[in-house]
Amino acid sequence: MRNFSRLSYHLKRIRFVGALALTLAAGAPAYAQQAAPNSVSVTIQPTTTALPLVVADKKGIFAKHNVTVKWSVSQVPISDSITTLGRQFDVMMGTQPILIGASGQGIPIVVITGGGLDTTKVPTSNIVARADSGITTFKQLEGKTVGTLTLTGNIHFSLLNILQKEGVKLDSIRWVIGTVPQLPDLLRAGRVDAIEEIEPFATSAIAAGGIALGDPFRSVGDRAYIGLWLSQRAWANNNQALVIRFNTALDEAAKWIHANPAEAREILSSYTGLKGPPLQKTPIPEYHFSTSPAELAVQLRADLQTWLDILKRTSDFKPVKIDDILPSWAK
Repeated sequence: MRNFSRLSYHLKRIRFVGALALTLAAGAPAYAQQAAPNSVSVTIQPTTTALPLVVADKKGIFAKHNVTVKWSVSQVPISDSITTLGRQFDVMMGTQPILIGASGQGIPIVVITGGGLDTTKVPTSNIVARADSGITTFKQLEGKTVGTLTLTGNIHFSLLNILQKEGVKLDSIRWVIGTVPQLPDLLRAGRVDAIEEIEPFATSAIAAGGIALGDPFRSVGDRAYIGLWLSQRAWANNNQALVIRFNTALDEAAKWIHANPAEAREILSSYTGLKGPPLQKTPIPEYHFSTSPAELAVQLRADLQTWLDILKRTSDFKPVKIDDILPSWAK
């Protein structure tokens, strides 16, 4: 039987969050029923994957599509934001492991659209080894110490997918959790042999002498979702037209972003706090949003099946049915 003790704390935390979410939902009135018919309350993370939502709000794109969005930047990790769905918020940002892990714990949560993409044209992450570590390939990470943002993120599981395919014993690796700006410091100080890092910090670590091993999302494909938009299943099932208008506005905002990169960066700065060189070096990813039920079904079913396979091989997350993590109308 596989031993994935590194994940035990995080899985217990997901179970705790799941139990808390269900308890809160049982004792509270349905938030979605209290909201206005065209209103969507959203919690976001301070990242580039949230940029289309903020743009759609500030540039009047949501209003154009008859959607009223109230949003706020989350002060807690994504896993903790799950408890707010159905209470403070209708929609939240998330990732495939968070979605699958929460659903496996009995939380009725679904994906309503994809979002930010990691592509060969615009990569968003890299695995960077310390210059004097002697590591130049993924396979050489066996038995090493690696810095990670989280043990339940899609960057982490993308790397585990590569390592398993390379025949690396996953339990041989020691993991050190750090924040985005901390990881390059841990690398320079010799406390870790390599780090999982997002841009622009990955490029900065490479410029400082680190060895780039590659973007772990390439193990998923040339085009991989790095962020999803999630909601409670009942809310999504009962608000199909609103969800499609919400998604369509995000899609239009994504097109505006790539036509207006300078102003888009100013908006990015407004909710992330990024300024100066870090702001200018941060890559704006490509985006894809599902603007019809058929598109949601086609795009996300394939993506979720890929991640279900990865998690089955690299973790002890409970398996879930794809139909349980998609709205009932995604056909």
